[in-house]
Amino acid sequence: MYKHVFTLICIILCFTMPVYCLEETTTTTTQTYQWIVVGAGCSGATLARKLLDYFPNDKVLLLERGIDNLDPVFTDETCSPEPHIFNTTRPVNCTYPAIIAPRRSVSPALGSHIYTSIPQPQLRNRSISFGAGNVTGGGTSINGMVAFRALREEFEEISSTPGLEEYNYHAFLPYYKKMENNQNSNPKVFWDRNGNSGRVPVTNHKVGSIFNEKAFLKASIANGIHPTDINTIQIGGLTKAQATITENGRRASSAINYLDSTARNNYRFTLKNISKVRRILFNSAGTAATGVEYRTGNQILSALATREVIISAGTVESPRILKSSGIGPSAELQSLGIPVIKNLPAVGTNYFEKPLTLANFRLTIPDNPKMNTSIVLSNSTFRQWKMYGTGYLAGWNNPWAVHGGSSDLDAEFHEQGPFPDTTGYNFTNWMRLICWNAHTKSRGSIKLNTTDIYGNPIIDVALLRDPSDADKLIECNYKFRKILKEAGIISGDLLPSTSVWENPTAFRDYVYSIVSATQHNCGTCKLGSDSSVAVVDGRHKVFGIKNLRVMDYSIFPYVLRVNPALTLYALSEKLADYIREDYQSSPPLGRV
Repeated sequence: MYKHVFTLICIILCFTMPVYCLEETTTTTTQTYQWIVVGAGCSGATLARKLLDYFPNDKVLLLERGIDNLDPVFTDETCSPEPHIFNTTRPVNCTYPAIIAPRRSVSPALGSHIYTSIPQPQLRNRSISFGAGNVTGGGTSINGMVAFRALREEFEEISSTPGLEEYNYHAFLPYYKKMENNQNSNPKVFWDRNGNSGRVPVTNHKVGSIFNEKAFLKASIANGIHPTDINTIQIGGLTKAQATITENGRRASSAINYLDSTARNNYRFTLKNISKVRRILFNSAGTAATGVEYRTGNQILSALATREVIISAGTVESPRILKSSGIGPSAELQSLGIPVIKNLPAVGTNYFEKPLTLANFRLTIPDNPKMNTSIVLSNSTFRQWKMYGTGYLAGWNNPWAVHGGSSDLDAEFHEQGPFPDTTGYNFTNWMRLICWNAHTKSRGSIKLNTTDIYGNPIIDVALLRDPSDADKLIECNYKFRKILKEAGIISGDLLPSTSVWENPTAFRDYVYSIVSATQHNCGTCKLGSDSSVAVVDGRHKVFGIKNLRVMDYSIFPYVLRVNPALTLYALSEKLADYIREDYQSSPPLGRV
C-alpha cells in the first residue's frame, strides 16, 4: 500500500516539479572515504594517484561517468584502428577500433559524451556540437595526444592577478619537469627545463613529414614566423609538436600514466565507472562539503568524505554539479527551486572556447608510398604496430604548429594522408590547415537544464559573437596559405574554392559557416581572488565552502593557446602538493 502511495506522490511531483522528476530509485549510503574525486580525466586521475601516494592511510574514491579504459572494447588489439580495412583478420563482432593506437578513429558513442549548444544566431542559427571524454582518462583517452607546454607569457598573465602569484612560469616549471618523461630532450642542453623521470611520456613525431620542411621554414621566416621549441623555452613561434605516446607506440592517457596496476590494486583505492554525480552533500550548516550523491543505473547512492571532495568533471559538468548542489548565481538557482548554499555569480559564466576553422589544399607532391591507403592501412602495417610499436599507426599527422610569437597567430598543419574516404577526394596527397583564435572577446555560459537539472545543461558557446573574433581567423588562414604556396607545398585549393579565397566577403561568410569548437573550453569555474567574478581561490578551494575544490580546465581564467593536457597534468601535480602542504606542512616546489 505504501509503495502505491509513494508512486502516486512521485506522479504528482512530476507534474508540479518536473525538474526533480526521476523514476523510482533506492538511496543507500556507501562506504566512507577520506577523499572523493569526481571525474577520472586528466586532472582527476592524476590527483587520485597523488592522494594515494601522499596520504598512505587514506582511502580514495574516484567516480567516473563513462566506462573504464580497461573495458575490452578499448583494449582488444585485434580490433583495428580502421575497422573497414582490416575486415579479413579481425573477429566479426569487432565493431570499435582499439583506442590505444595513436592513429585511430574513435566512435563518438564509445569514449565521448557529445554536447550540443543552443542555436547560435551569429552562426546562421547553427548549433555547435563537441565532445568531452566519457571514459577513464577523460580527454587523454580520446584526444589527438598533442603535447605542448603553455607559453611563458600566459603564466605571467594569470600570475598578475592578486592571490595567484604562484602561477608564474618559474613556479610552474618544476611541475612540468616532475610529470614529464621526455624521450627526446638532450639532458646536456635542457636538463634544467625537461624531465625524464615523470609519469607522462613525451615524444617527437614518429612519422616523418612528407613535404619540404626546409622550404616551409624559409617561407615562414620570410613572412615573420620564426622557429622555436615551445616545450623547452616556452616562447611562441613555429614549432614541431610532440605527443604523449609510449615507446612502444601506444597512447599514454592519464588512466595509463597514473592509474596503473599499482594504484588499481591498492585496497585503499576505489574506481567506480558509469557513475554520474548529481550533487554535492553538505553539513547541516551548509558550510562544508561532506560527500556526493551519484547515480549508477537506476540507483541513487551517496558516498561520504572525511577530508575533501574534489570536482574534476570538466568545463561543462563541474559548474553543472556546483549549481545543482546549490552553489552558483542565486537568481538562477531560486528560479529552479534549488536551495541556495552559496551565492557565487561566476559559476557557469566566462565560458571560453577557441573558434576553429579548416582549409584543405592539394599537395604538389605525387602520392607518396608512406601516404598510400593500400600500404598504410594494410594488415602488415597493423601487425607492425601491434608487435613492434612502430610504423604509421604509431604516429600521428600534425608535426608542425604555430602558437603565438611575433605573429600572434595559432595554427596546425595536418598532412591528412590516406583517408580520402572522409572527404570524398579520390587522391591522398592533400593537407589541412587548422586555425584558431585564442584571444577572443566572446564569452558563453553553462546554465542548468530547466527540465532536468542533472541532465545535459544549456550551453551557449558564443563562438564569433563578437565580430572582431573572426578577424584573427581570417588573418591566420590567408597568412599560412601564402606561406604554403611560397614554399611550393600546395598546388591548389580544395576547401574552400579559389574563388572564395579571392573574395574577402565570401571568405568571411565561409568562416562563419564552418567555424567549430576546438574543444579546449574553459573558464566556467574561474580561478581568482574575488568571489564576485571567480569561483575558486589560488588553491582551488570553492569560495565560502570548506572541504571542496575544483581541478580541471574549467578553473583557467583564459584559454591557453596550446593544447592543454600537459598543463593540466602539471597543475594537478601542483595542486596535490598544495593539498599535502595544507595537511602535512610540506611546501610545494618552486615557491617564490
